[in-house]
Amino acid sequence: MRAGTVLCALVAVLLVGGGARLVYINRAEGAALRARAERQQTARRVIPAWRGDILDTRGRLLATTHRRPSVFVDPGLLTDARAIRFAAYQLAPVLGLKPAELEAELLRRKESGTRFAWVKRRISDEELAAFSRMVEVTRQRAFDVQYEPVRVYPQTREEGGRLVEAFAPHVLGFCGVDQRPIRDDSEAMFDDLRGRAGVEEAWDSLLAGRPGHQIVVVDVVRRPLRAPEEGYVPAEDGATLVLTLDAYIQHVAQRALGKAVEKHKAEWGVAVVLDPHSGEVLAMAVHPAFDPLNPAPPNFHELSDPQKLKVMERWRNRAVADSYEPGSIFKPFIAALALEEGVTRLDEVFAINGPVRDFGARTIHDTHAYGALKLHEVISKSSNIGMGILGGRLGSERLHRYVRSFGFGDVTGVGLPGEHPGMVLEYPRRWNPSFSPQSVPIGQEIAVTPIQLVTAFSVFCNGGILYRPRLLRGVFNADGSVRADYSRPVAVRRVLSETTAERFRREALVQTVVSGTGKNAALKEYQVFGKTGTAQIAHLGGGGYQAGKYMASFIGGAPSDYPRLVVLVSIAKPSVGGYYGGTVAAPVVKEILAEALAYMRVPPELSEEPDAGGFTTARQRLGAAEEAGSDDGGY
Repeated sequence: MRAGTVLCALVAVLLVGGGARLVYINRAEGAALRARAERQQTARRVIPAWRGDILDTRGRLLATTHRRPSVFVDPGLLTDARAIRFAAYQLAPVLGLKPAELEAELLRRKESGTRFAWVKRRISDEELAAFSRMVEVTRQRAFDVQYEPVRVYPQTREEGGRLVEAFAPHVLGFCGVDQRPIRDDSEAMFDDLRGRAGVEEAWDSLLAGRPGHQIVVVDVVRRPLRAPEEGYVPAEDGATLVLTLDAYIQHVAQRALGKAVEKHKAEWGVAVVLDPHSGEVLAMAVHPAFDPLNPAPPNFHELSDPQKLKVMERWRNRAVADSYEPGSIFKPFIAALALEEGVTRLDEVFAINGPVRDFGARTIHDTHAYGALKLHEVISKSSNIGMGILGGRLGSERLHRYVRSFGFGDVTGVGLPGEHPGMVLEYPRRWNPSFSPQSVPIGQEIAVTPIQLVTAFSVFCNGGILYRPRLLRGVFNADGSVRADYSRPVAVRRVLSETTAERFRREALVQTVVSGTGKNAALKEYQVFGKTGTAQIAHLGGGGYQAGKYMASFIGGAPSDYPRLVVLVSIAKPSVGGYYGGTVAAPVVKEILAEALAYMRVPPELSEEPDAGGFTTARQRLGAAEEAGSDDGGY
């Protein structure tokens, strides 16, 4: 009896002690143990969001997303070092990996306690088939396949695995393997490199969407058993972007530019096509281009800093990120503001008496010994001396104010990353009143970007208004509803009166192509207007110009009676076949205008006889077509 009592007491003590221990464990370690059990019994599967599409202004697909298989591993299911070695040497050959490197990585992941790690992303169909056979034979349960989104660019053409034409890679940009714009760890070293990742980076928050997840109950070997409804959070797919780019005009621009850069063995070139009445960017091309699917070599992270810099330089969107002295294509802006201020007339005759004129602190040279020139001839024949005279009349304060009013010295707000503001010397601290009034009117002592030039030149085409250039036209949610509409033009300010803008275009800019330095841009069907430029290229560190190195440019538009397009082409350091803007760049603008205007169905402007409707100009025909609801002219 006594022994039974003792036994009962002992059992009671043990029960009390066990209960107390359970209470202690529950309070002290309960949360950690429950979390550990949950990790062992469940798995969290990420549901990737579908990255939004990018369309051109007519709905053509420029960028979209496909699904590709990727192999992952749960290192916790690899029991020991022997199992890891066996798996590595079985798996590596079918995926094109090095067994020793894979073994080391699996060991590292196992020791760190990681339960998920990628083995190889975006495998080929052949690799997928070989992997599936290997898993079936060896029963490797630690490895599996997950389908991931991968970015593709349908307008980029390949033949036989070789890149034939990359479509607007500097505008669209590129994405990394995780569907985010690539950013190298050492990118901070290259702050001067701008505009690498284009639209994909600029509006990544809209395109990316938000990934979801599914909590799955698994067995001891991590095989899914069931998926509780409360553990499901759906992915939110990204929005669709509609750009102002026109795929056809973009193809035309980059092919024409590429041919010219190769023909003249130039370092690089840029072409921008703009609708002057809305600010919409219809094309933006940079040559040489790069493959957006493979922007960097596989060993990019192993390269030295100078080697990385060389690779990254190719991504640079020079249309927004590069600034340079414009040379003579800057003259129209100064001459027009002289007209606006009433310090000259289009028919005024200037006593040039060249080819050299001393302006005190500044000596100006002309390429020809002109005697007397009217204002429109100063532009069409590109007289530096004539522009120096105008600069002196305007004076420093007025000259600086108008240059800034055209948008120079500020970013345009086109929306692409890395846009450069150019350079306009600070007034009056850095502005030399005895030097700058003659230098700036001939496109020196100032730096501009291509997007600034084409935006400012549009002022001559739309009645004197500076519009903000736009690349994004609209945004649609994943369900097709409209999220944002950016299709309306954004007027920044009036720069010139309508009279000044119209007269200067029709008389001075037209004469540049009719009888001046821009004859190589002339078309039979349309009256092209514009301005040539052949600028010396300054040393990067300052201190003069690079010997024999020039920026050959032409900026122009058509038709002259109602301009539909403005085109800028700048080609850096041409070394074969000339270096003048009228020789190197003007023919490229001619080709782009001819094909683009025909594609847009803009009626021919140059006609000796009235057509069946009694019209003799493109503007008359366009007005009648718009009243009738026709889509003549396309835009």
